[in-house]
Order: sequence, then C-alpha cells, then structure tokens
Amino acid sequence: MNLQAFTQARGVSGNEDAAREVILEAVRPFIDDHRVDALGNLICHKAPRGGADGATPLRVMVAAHMDEIGLIITGINADGTLSFDKIGGIDDRVLLSKQVLVGADAVPGVIGYAPIHLIPAAERAKAPDMSRAVIDIGATDKAGAEKLASLGDYVSFRGEWAVLDEGGLRTVVAKALDDRAGCAILAELLQENYAIDLYGVFTTQEEVGLRGARVAAQRIAPDVAIVLE
Repeated sequence: MNLQAFTQARGVSGNEDAAREVILEAVRPFIDDHRVDALGNLICHKAPRGGADGATPLRVMVAAHMDEIGLIITGINADGTLSFDKIGGIDDRVLLSKQVLVGADAVPGVIGYAPIHLIPAAERAKAPDMSRAVIDIGATDKAGAEKLASLGDYVSFRGEWAVLDEGGLRTVVAKALDDRAGCAILAELLQENYAIDLYGVFTTQEEVGLRGARVAAQRIAPDVAIVLE
C-alpha cells in the first residue's frame, strides 16, 4: 500500500525532495512521462487511451499536495538546544514533547519547555509561550549542536505508522496524512487508463499558500481541475 510509504517520507513545505522521490518511484511504471518544475511540483502525464476518433480529448488535472507542516531552525543556543519557527499552520498546543527529525541527516530530537517546577506559579495555568520552546538534540553546548544541525535546517515530525482495527474498521495513525492520503489516491488513479489527457500533479508548498498548485495550473491550463485534499 502506497499510503504507508508516502506518510513516512519527509517533505516539509519547501523541502519536498524526499517525498517526491518516493511518490515518483510508485507511479513511474504507470505514466507516459513526467517532469519536475521550478517549484518542485511532480507533474505526471498519461496520454488518452481510446475515446472518440478525431475528437480533442479533455485535458484534466488531478492534484494532491505532497508537502507537510513542519519547523525550521532559527537559532543554535549556548546550551546546545535549537530555536525554531513553524512552517504551515500548526496549533501550538500540540508541539510540546513532540519527537522530531532535524535536517537532511534526520537527527532525532524532542521539543522541550521549562519544567513545571521552574515555572512561576502565576504562569502555570496559562498556555505555554511556545516562543520559549526549543528542540533538544542531546547536545550540551553550542559547538556540539553545530555538528548536528545548522540554521535553516528543515524539521519534520516523527510519526510512526500504526493501524487501529476495531470491529473490522481499518483506521491508520501517521504523520502527514494531510495530504499523503490524497497522494495515495492519485497514485492509484494513475494506474488506470482513460480517454482523457490526464495530468496527475503532486504539488508543493500547499501548507504555506497553495504555491505549487497555482504554478502547475497555469502551466497545464486544464479544462477541468480536481483537487484531492
């Protein structure tokens, strides 16, 4: 099943290369050609099969975004922790204690905050100020952290694949189901033949402004566009 491999691939908005390679490997046997545009969109083409002779086939674009929310390193601190900012819409309440993977080498880390016994009593009832949260990668000083991470490194969440099966209803837990679920559906669609000129597009940077989809749609100029979100 493509969905498990798709969700486990790393692909924070603006850094979708690894996710794109996993998706391309899955769909390559079923498409006629593909290209990667300047924004990183994976544009897969299937020429029409059958249909009315002499008629101009309908040009259809089916899109699913392959990027996921994540973080970016903005500072390396004297105590070896990493400051970060968010990429995409992330609820601060879910960040504490999240396990993460930092940079191209997937350095493991965890998002930490001041322990409760060091937080003034007046602040304990308030929502944490996530601008004070940091990523702990096990380094004890700045020099040690700089060996493992750099400013501008992308950070993905660590979310292992799990299947919840109650009463025969198969439910899965994973990171990046938004929108690798759509990518898996699109990958399945590309296995069939159609009497249309089909462009299956795995888009980039949806989480930060629908950027990839806008560029792809302008380039393909489809008669019909369908978004799997």
